[in-house]
Amino acid sequence: MICLQEILRNEKRAAASKWLFGAAVALLLMACGDSGPTGPVDNSPPADPGPPQYGGSISVALEAETNNWLPGQGNLVAPSALSVAVAIFDPLVRIDETGLWRPWLAESLEPNEEHDVWTMRLRPGVQFHDGTPLDAEAIKWNFDNLHKRPGSVTYGSIRDVERVEVVDELTVEYHLSRTMVPFPDLLTRAPGWPVSPTAVQERGDAAGSHPVGTGPFEVVSWRRDDRMQLRRNEHYWQEGQPYLDAITFRPLPDEDARMAALVSGDMDVIKTLRQHIVARLRNTGGIHLYEQIGDSSGSAIFNTRRPPVDDARIRRSLAYALDPESLVDVLGGQGITPVQTQYFNQESPWYSERVAEAWPQNDLQRSTELLREYMNDPQRSDGRPVGDPVDVDLMCLPDQSLNELAQMYQSFWRSVGYNVRLRSVEQATQIQSVISGDYMVTCWRSGNEQDPYIILMNDFGPPDEQPLNYTNYEHPELEEYLDILRTEPDFDTRYAAVESIMMLFAREVPNTWTGATPGAVAVQPQVRNISDWVFPDGTLGNGIPQGQVTWGQIWLNRDD
Repeated sequence: MICLQEILRNEKRAAASKWLFGAAVALLLMACGDSGPTGPVDNSPPADPGPPQYGGSISVALEAETNNWLPGQGNLVAPSALSVAVAIFDPLVRIDETGLWRPWLAESLEPNEEHDVWTMRLRPGVQFHDGTPLDAEAIKWNFDNLHKRPGSVTYGSIRDVERVEVVDELTVEYHLSRTMVPFPDLLTRAPGWPVSPTAVQERGDAAGSHPVGTGPFEVVSWRRDDRMQLRRNEHYWQEGQPYLDAITFRPLPDEDARMAALVSGDMDVIKTLRQHIVARLRNTGGIHLYEQIGDSSGSAIFNTRRPPVDDARIRRSLAYALDPESLVDVLGGQGITPVQTQYFNQESPWYSERVAEAWPQNDLQRSTELLREYMNDPQRSDGRPVGDPVDVDLMCLPDQSLNELAQMYQSFWRSVGYNVRLRSVEQATQIQSVISGDYMVTCWRSGNEQDPYIILMNDFGPPDEQPLNYTNYEHPELEEYLDILRTEPDFDTRYAAVESIMMLFAREVPNTWTGATPGAVAVQPQVRNISDWVFPDGTLGNGIPQGQVTWGQIWLNRDD
């Protein structure tokens, strides 16, 4: 009876959307158990996906929309944006299963002895979707006009690259202002996604709505907040790829609606980074589920230029007030993702047990002491009188699990004496607020699979030069250790520097942590080879970090 009532409630809510109602009914009926499996669910993908087959199209549901698809202009940092980008663009460099970079569009990338000049040779015969050749001039044009210009969202990432020089038709040199050993990792993201200079110059401001890359699929149309339609790139440089004829990406921010769309058959592929959805997908028959825990984690970041969280005492107090196990549990992550204490998960070579032990554990007495020390400070940064309570503003997304997470933050912080206001905003608004610095504390996701220097330089570079430093946090020790990561090739030396940075964060707390992010992709059974993508030489890639799929290498088993 309870299930029937829930179905009827959803019918009234979705009266204007027959599609949503049908999907919701499919999911709720499965939850009721009448049509679902009675024993353990086996939704693991086949160990051998079989030989590739050509043809067919798929629909993919993502968690959010993106504002602009042009590298250097769009905020192409969210996992949903990265998922689409890998279909349209090819990076110059990608990461293999061991975490090391390898050339992708590039044929080779070699440093000089000082690691301040990098010579890149491009693969011959590659062209953009509009027929423009990918050559050295195109690489230089991208650098000069999309990334090095003032106001570019990638400007901070490549600030140490002074110029790109053309050597010959397929060879360029990146001239850096100083040594950078892990420079190639920069080219795995937007600074290394070349777009057609011809298309950008012809389309002008509209270029961000119709990006022209070299990827396995080209854009047919994009209706913002509705869908992006892609078709097979018939001139793709990897012979025989892609296998699909077309892909349609649709933003479905509501996690339940996205899962329901898969269960009802309206979507072929969905991705999620939410633990509670992964838990439900594990118990859903009729699908294949791919999971990967990477170096990304849920977090709450602090704007360290906004009182009162500009004071490390308050940030530490807020951290001591939290019970991370409870935060992971409210997200539905028990048994799925471990508690995080640093930028790297327990399987990473950069993980430190020493940092894990140093990270502020739940200690309400210590939290209260730090709060009162700040409250009674005549020079307290929020300008309020001695003894006045401290106000905290937390911004989070309207997803149900994140609403519950925000309420738990509020409960923990109120228990030691904070006044806490919650603000729920859509992802596009959240990202814009964080970029502009118009926030105090926000739910966030921190970390990725790049080299530690690239990750930390982006997240904590000088705030006035690095727009990706959303916390605005800076510290002399941090700069010292970042210099070591930038210049030292020796792993042990670099590991010690990473550990020192994480120990600094354990003292200064520019952000808190919840649990590691489960990058999960659930598909209809006929969709094959989601995670086992390879480089042109057969080297295995790094799977599906944050649910990013290499779309050019998946296919439909049309015999199913």
